[in-house]
Amino acid sequence: MKPTFNKHLWAFISILAIVTLACKAASPAVEPLTPVDEPVSDAQLSSATRANLIAATVQIFGLFDENGELVPGYVGSGTILTPTGLILTNAHVASPASQGEPESEPDALGVAMIVSEDKPAVPSYTAKVLAVDGFLDLAVIQITANINGTAIDPNSLNLPYVQLGNSDSVHVGDNINIFGFPAIGGNTITFTKGTVSGFSAEDQLGDRAWIKTDATISGGNSGGLAADGNGHIIGVPTIASASRDTETSDCRQVQDTNGDGTVDQNDSCVPIGGFLNGIRPVNLALPLIQAAQSGRQYTSTYAQSGVVSNPGSGNESVSGFVWLDTTGSTADKCDWADSTVNSYGDSTLCLAAGFEYSGMADGELLVEHWFLNNEQVAEYSYAWEWGESGLFATYLPNDGNPMPAGTYKVEIFAGDAMTPLGSSTNVTVSGSSSGNSGNGGLPKQPASNSDTITVYGLIYDSATNSAIPGAYVFILTPGTTYDEWEAADFADSYVNTFLETDASGKYTISDIPRNTEFTLVFAAQGYYDSYADNQYAGSNDPDSYEINVGLSQ
Repeated sequence: MKPTFNKHLWAFISILAIVTLACKAASPAVEPLTPVDEPVSDAQLSSATRANLIAATVQIFGLFDENGELVPGYVGSGTILTPTGLILTNAHVASPASQGEPESEPDALGVAMIVSEDKPAVPSYTAKVLAVDGFLDLAVIQITANINGTAIDPNSLNLPYVQLGNSDSVHVGDNINIFGFPAIGGNTITFTKGTVSGFSAEDQLGDRAWIKTDATISGGNSGGLAADGNGHIIGVPTIASASRDTETSDCRQVQDTNGDGTVDQNDSCVPIGGFLNGIRPVNLALPLIQAAQSGRQYTSTYAQSGVVSNPGSGNESVSGFVWLDTTGSTADKCDWADSTVNSYGDSTLCLAAGFEYSGMADGELLVEHWFLNNEQVAEYSYAWEWGESGLFATYLPNDGNPMPAGTYKVEIFAGDAMTPLGSSTNVTVSGSSSGNSGNGGLPKQPASNSDTITVYGLIYDSATNSAIPGAYVFILTPGTTYDEWEAADFADSYVNTFLETDASGKYTISDIPRNTEFTLVFAAQGYYDSYADNQYAGSNDPDSYEINVGLSQ
C-alpha cells in the first residue's frame, strides 16, 4: 500500500534485506558544530564554493521493503554537515511518523551522492535517524552503511560538507542560494537563487520561525540546502510555495513530474512565480545536531498534541492489568467505573482495561493489539500524552453493538522499537454468539489464506487532529482512478462500495479482492478530497492495512 515513485533508480540494488541495515557502525568522533558568525557576503558564490555546496547536497529516499527488496516510496533532499556523514534534512523526509503519519514511515533511508552535476545522484549509502522534531520539521540522520548494507566506519568517509552559518545574522535583502532535488528538476541537482524577502513568526518559536524568500522551492527540495553568500548553511527549505503568513500562491500541476504519462494531482506543483517560500532557520536545528553528535536522545520541547514526536524512553513498563465495569456505557460512549469485573455480560457494549504505567515519554508511540479467541481483531496507535507514570484505561468498542461472545485480551507496545510492555489477562464475554454475529463495527481480520484484504483507520482534521465523524470512504471500481471519476462528475457507476466513518472518525472496509488494482478516496464536507490510486495487494501481502488520513480544509 505504499507509493513506488522512481523504482527504476534503485533497480540495481537487488535484494537488500532490512536486517543488513541493523549493523552498528563505529561512532564518529564528536566535534561539536558551532555556527560561523561573520558578516554575510553580497557577492555571488565562487565556482569553487558552489561546487562544494553541490557535492554536499544529497538526495534522500524513503525505502520500503517489498518482498525482500527495498524500493523508494518518496524522495527529498539533505545537507552533509560533517565529513563523517551527519546530514540535516526535514522530519517529513527522515521520519513521517514524527508528523503523525506512521503509515508512511520508511523501512530504511537511502542516500544518493552527486558524482557529476549533469548526472543523477548515485545511490551510495543508507542512514539512520539520530534526532527528529516533528514540530520543527527538522531531523538529523547519520550514514551507517554502504548501499549494499555493509556497515562502515563514519570516520573513514571524508565527505564534502557545509559549515553552519548563523541564521540570526541573516537580513532582508541578503542573497540566498537553494540546492536540492525538486521533482520538477528531474534527478539531477537543481540550483536556484533569490533574496531574503522577510521573516515569519510562529507560536512557540518567535519572530524568526521562518525565513521568507523569493527563490524557487518545490516538492523534492524539502530538507535541502539554503546557503548564504559565504557558502554556509543558514536554513532548510521546508515550505514549498507558501509562507506562514499567506496561502499557497501560484504553484500548479502543469508538468508530468512523476513520469506516469499523465499530468494530474499526483504530480508536484510547479511554481509559476510571484510567491514566497519558507525556510526553517538553521539555528533552530542546533539542539538536534548537538544531541546527534553527543549520542544523547533528543526530545522536542515543543507541544505537538496527537503527533508522535518522541522515540520513547526505553524504560517503559505496564503492570497490574484489570478489567473495568462498563455497565454505564451507551451506544455513543464507552463509560467505565473504578470497580473491576472478572467477566462481561451478553449486553456489554465495550470492554475497558486498566493498568499502571511508568517510564513513558509524552509524544512517543503507543500501540494496542486486541484479540478475540486468540485472533487479532483490532489495532489502535496514538501519541502518548499522559505523563511519565500513573494509571491508565483504554477500551475496545463495537460501534454501539453488543460485543461478540468469546475470550478477549489486549497487548501493549510502545516507542519506535515497538517494545512489548505486557498483556492483560483473558476476560470473557458471555452469550450464545460465536463471535461472528452481532459483530457490528468490530474489525475482524481475515484468515491468512483469505482472497481479500481489510483496510481500516481514522479520518481526522489535519490542522486540529480532531476525528471527522461522517466522513466518506469510497472504493472505486477496478482500474478507475480518481481523475477519471472526477471527469465523470463522480458518477455512482464508478463506485464499488463506500461507507461513512463512525462517531470516532473510524472506518473499516473488508472483502477488498487481492490481485486487483483499486482506488481509495477519502472525503468530508468542507474538506479537500484525499485519494490513493492504483493500490494493490498481492497474494503474499498482509491481510489488513491501517490507513489514517488527515484532510485539510
